[in-house]
Parts: sequence; C-alpha cells; structure tokens
Amino acid sequence: MQHKLSVVTQIYGALPSTQKILLSPRRSYAELQQALQRAESITERTLCELLALQQSQLLGTKAEATDKLQIQPQLSYMIKQAQRNGSSFAVLFVQLDHYKNIYDGHGAVVAKQVSEAALARMVATLRDCDSISQQADDQFLLLITDVSRIYDAVLVAEKLKQKLSILHGVSVLPLPITVSIGISRFPQDGNDAGLLIERAAAALLHAQNRGGNQFSLLR
Repeated sequence: MQHKLSVVTQIYGALPSTQKILLSPRRSYAELQQALQRAESITERTLCELLALQQSQLLGTKAEATDKLQIQPQLSYMIKQAQRNGSSFAVLFVQLDHYKNIYDGHGAVVAKQVSEAALARMVATLRDCDSISQQADDQFLLLITDVSRIYDAVLVAEKLKQKLSILHGVSVLPLPITVSIGISRFPQDGNDAGLLIERAAAALLHAQNRGGNQFSLLR
C-alpha cells in the first residue's frame, strides 16, 4: 500500500514541472507538443494508479474480486474520472457457457471449483488498475481502464477466452471451458453506470444467441 501511495505521490510531484514546460514562452511548437504528450501520459498513469489504489483499499489484494454491490459505485467513479480526463474505458460482461451442464454432469462441488478457477484465471489476466466483480457463479463483470481503441477491449476479450479455454486440475479430466462476452464502452455506449452494464449484458446475450464462445459489441 505504501508503495502505491509513493508512486502516486511521485506522479503528482511531476505535474508542476510539466506545467512549467507548457507555460514556457520560448519553446518551439514541436517542444510544446512533446511536453503536452508527456503531460497526457502522466495523467493516464495517475488515473491508473488511483484506480489501483482505490481497489486495493477496498479489496486488500489483487487476488480478491470486488463485491457486486461495490462495482456500480466504482463504475460511477470511473465515469467521473474519464469525463474529467477525456479518457475511455470498457465494461465486459462475461458468462461461462453451459455452466448448468457442468453443474448437472459433474455436481455442485466441481461446478463451484470451475467458477472459482475461472475467477482466479481472470484476475491473473487483468492489470492492477482493472476490476472484476462476480455477479453469479457463472457471471463476471470487468472494468477495463484506458481503452482508447475498440481493439484494446477486443484484445482483452480474446485473452480471456484463451486463458479460460482449458482449466486443468478441476476434475479427473480437463474441462473445456468457453465463455460469452458482451462489451460496452464509455462514452460511446452511454455515460451512466447502469446503462453501460445494461448494454454490456445485451451484447452478452447477442453473443450467446450466436452460439457462445465469442464476444459481441452493440452497433
């Protein structure tokens, strides 16, 4: 925790010197543009550190997931920060495909182990400044920061699909696990926490209706 605080402090400490560079009247246009890019980079890193710090205060360690009652206030906080900084982020609604079949075929214990293993695998895949909330045994809500292009959100979705494709050690034989993922983005899909979650859920349903094992975005 002290390390995260010191990093944030160091970043904030760098801002005044950057502002002095921007205010210098003797800088060339190229120098001013370069200084502005550095300032924007500092702002993005600061937001990422602050989100990681806030999550660590709520959770204690990265290995835990945000309670589903906490995710909407955190999403609202991210919206305010993104509006202030002009940044973007994505909401991913993830559901394990055919979870009921796993439950019926292998029993409640194995199904629970699959759910816990899937959560651990997703937590390990995400960055410190991203968040994950388990909504049900087979449903997860992810908040992905710093999504400047749709490709960034798609890359996360593809990585999650790969990491969850085989979960070893859950039962006697490896269980093939597939997931459906719905993606919404701020600000393209709304500027309200509830709306972003609803649009991610609608995109998830669209992916499931197409057979699952894929991601979808609403157009």
